[in-house]
Amino acid sequence: MDYDSIIKEQMEELDLAELEQIMEDAAQQSNGIFSAVSTDEIVQSFIDGKPLFDSEVLIQNLLDVFLYEVKAGLILGVEIISLCIVIGLLKNFSSSFGDKPVSTLGTVVCSCLVITLCLKNFMVTYESCLATLEIMTKTMQILLPILIPLIISMGGFSSGGILNPVILGAITAFNTALQKFILPLVFLSSIFILINSLTEKDYVSRLAVFLRKAAVFFTGLAVTIFAGLTAIQGLVTKTADGLLVNTARYSVDNFVPIVGGFAADSIDMVLSCVAVIKNGIGVLGIIIILCLLTAPVLKILAIAVIYKLTAILAAPIATKQIADCLNEMGSAVITMAVVLGLCALMFLIFLTIIISIGGGTLWK
Repeated sequence: MDYDSIIKEQMEELDLAELEQIMEDAAQQSNGIFSAVSTDEIVQSFIDGKPLFDSEVLIQNLLDVFLYEVKAGLILGVEIISLCIVIGLLKNFSSSFGDKPVSTLGTVVCSCLVITLCLKNFMVTYESCLATLEIMTKTMQILLPILIPLIISMGGFSSGGILNPVILGAITAFNTALQKFILPLVFLSSIFILINSLTEKDYVSRLAVFLRKAAVFFTGLAVTIFAGLTAIQGLVTKTADGLLVNTARYSVDNFVPIVGGFAADSIDMVLSCVAVIKNGIGVLGIIIILCLLTAPVLKILAIAVIYKLTAILAAPIATKQIADCLNEMGSAVITMAVVLGLCALMFLIFLTIIISIGGGTLWK
């Protein structure tokens, strides 16, 4: 029996329908950047030594989607700049005609409209981050019950027994921290920035910046701790499992008369096939995470560019508070992208660690 037959039989026993459905949905959400692939296609690409995606086409798709999001965000920029022009006109009328109370009231009203536009846009970005986080977490929760049994079937009893609760616990804790603590901190800092734009004095802008930096710091710290612990556990258990598999292979090869060598070679073949399938599923998980991450991050970065450019254009025509507010909102939106990217990075590290376990070295 050859490798293709063994892989095909083992693939038929796995239930990957839900995972591949998520892959199709993620490919659609990526706005054409990635195309949907199946585990069979990934495994076949491993065997044939062919790439899954064309790098030139991928880069072009990324550029096209980013430019499209920038064009879509121009509407927000035009609306804000229009209000800033009105604010500038009111300031000039106040200095020319001396009707300061009316001008001040008009400026406040226009500033409130700018705040409303920014808040509405930021809410969309915030909800998009939460939705992306939920889908990435769900993907990991579906992947682990598939990957861990494959690791155990390859002789990775220590790895499967230890990594499963460690990674599941890390995912649950990290997801909870992001939803209940880190992302709300970024949202709260944005509210403070918007409120501070209504006053001439600097009341809470420094607090807003502090909260935003704290959110990034705690996210990075959580990724470092969870990924570090998982990597250490993976290295330790990989060594123990390698010793166990090598001992079993040596025993079969030397203590089973006549057919021991053939049996040991058969063990190598089966383990190699399982490793290919496990790695294929792990790569599918990585592609899903990248599909889910790319489109929201490009959209967020496009919005951040609009905020930054709008702040530059608003500086000479609007109040300093409005210009600073728009600039800080751009930084807050970038912070959302950083937090989401760090979350995806941790999930990718988990998948990479799982793929590296039993990746063809345990039984040699």
